[in-house]
Amino acid sequence: MKKRVLILGVLFVLLFLFTTYAESRIKRGGIVTITSSKQGVLIKNFNPFSPKALYSTFGCFYETLIFANSYTGKIEPWLAQSYFWSDDLKTLTFKIRKNIQWNDGKPLTADDVIFTLSLGKKDKALDKAGIWKQGLVDVKKIDSHTVSFVFNNLNTVILPQIGNIYIVPRHIWKFVKDPSKWTGNDQPVGTGPFIFDKKSFTTQSFRLKTNPLYWQKGEDGKPLPYIDGIQFISATGNAQASMKIVSGQVDWGTYNIPNIERIFRRRDPKHNHYWLPGGSFVYLNLNNGKLPFSNVNLRKAVFQAINPKEITRIMNSGAIPASQSGVNKGYLSWVPKAAEKYALAYDPEAAVKRIEKEGYKKNSRGIYEKDGRELSFKIYVPTGWNDWITAIEAVNSQLLKVGIEGKVTQNAWPSPFFDNIRTGAYVISIDYASAGFSPYFQYNNILPSRHWAPIGENASKHSQVRYKNPDVDKKMAQYSKTADPEEQLRLMGEVLTAVMRDTPLVPLFNNPIWFEYSTRRFTGWPNEKNPYTAPKTSGMDKMPVLLNIRRVK
Repeated sequence: MKKRVLILGVLFVLLFLFTTYAESRIKRGGIVTITSSKQGVLIKNFNPFSPKALYSTFGCFYETLIFANSYTGKIEPWLAQSYFWSDDLKTLTFKIRKNIQWNDGKPLTADDVIFTLSLGKKDKALDKAGIWKQGLVDVKKIDSHTVSFVFNNLNTVILPQIGNIYIVPRHIWKFVKDPSKWTGNDQPVGTGPFIFDKKSFTTQSFRLKTNPLYWQKGEDGKPLPYIDGIQFISATGNAQASMKIVSGQVDWGTYNIPNIERIFRRRDPKHNHYWLPGGSFVYLNLNNGKLPFSNVNLRKAVFQAINPKEITRIMNSGAIPASQSGVNKGYLSWVPKAAEKYALAYDPEAAVKRIEKEGYKKNSRGIYEKDGRELSFKIYVPTGWNDWITAIEAVNSQLLKVGIEGKVTQNAWPSPFFDNIRTGAYVISIDYASAGFSPYFQYNNILPSRHWAPIGENASKHSQVRYKNPDVDKKMAQYSKTADPEEQLRLMGEVLTAVMRDTPLVPLFNNPIWFEYSTRRFTGWPNEKNPYTAPKTSGMDKMPVLLNIRRVK
């Protein structure tokens, strides 16, 4: 008995010492100042169903069952401690944590989840995640902290979209007559780590304070976050925001700062830092449905004629040169070794050899032609999009060196720019696809032949390149019908291998996610060496940042 008491005493001392050590090395406190890309006069709106909701609404006040990490491609537990699919993959069950309270002290239960989902079922405008349109037929209460989502089809790729459903408290929102228009939530009742400081709101800034009832605990055993709150500051435009960031008035900025290395980082290299991870995917949309780019050798020639590094250098916009697979850096591990044999590099001489191998010869203008048809095309770009126009001018210069003539042709966005692509009336156009939660979501808009249409008829997606590959169709379909991460990785690896082999498009660059931060007052920010989340101030992506940063000692 004495031995047991002695052991327990030793354990208590060790626990005390560990807690004391954790507390001593973590410095709490401080208000983090953020200026995000919502510009102009601030209008108080913390309604998660409103398109005009301020960014702090999402995550800071209202949270989601899971966190779909768009940088790592991992699904992480959040309000739900776990989830699992039924054997037939048509029912998805969530186990909700039992220790979570709304910031008014009421407990979070399955009733709140079911109520939130029911709003989207009754009114499509409230189905922000769009899951009722994708096979969801019912949400069932299993017990007070367990809910099941029932689908009428197999669609496991719906999971990241569930990470966009922000749960609201039934005991508050059941009295709201029109949830889509309500702006009366002066003190949002949420489960998130912050509460609104009502006296702080102006047309240019507002403050959040920490929620003392927050359910997540820090390394020191106390409720997160480590900071005391957030000051959100608006700006009248990019120039004013950049000035605030460069002058050190904010800790976290999300603006395009031209010449960021010279203007921002070198001003205070010890504390000023930036990380620009890749966002949306921008590429040359080669029309695979007609000559000359129905010929894979011509598509590969264009690929080898173009140098994305040089293009992004000329753009000087923070754009990141795209990989051959077209996936963001965080997903390069998804490209299998089997794809390496199809690797291509910038090589103008190899491009010329491919063109000549197909029977093309240079004419008096120095442009390759065959059967009286020159390799001379309009390259479409949205009117006034100066960074993309600069990119296409650089593309044209590089193509001309291998005997292909490109002509910059501006078309108004969205029409007729998209009309050209949808009908197949183009030969080459700049185009984009949202990077999404994983390479599947990016290429699901581009490759499947369900988007395909004959030339002259409308394809279902502007990003479709008139590419048809039954095997790719099969792999993409199988991906959406399995919940096994390893199997999804294998299937997407085969799709990426086909992309590198067939070159249906030419990757140019990924638009940057602009992220500037200062380590003068706070540390723990994500960066290239520790890329634990995409550093966006919108959505849930910001939450791992706000729960990780702490004061500098």
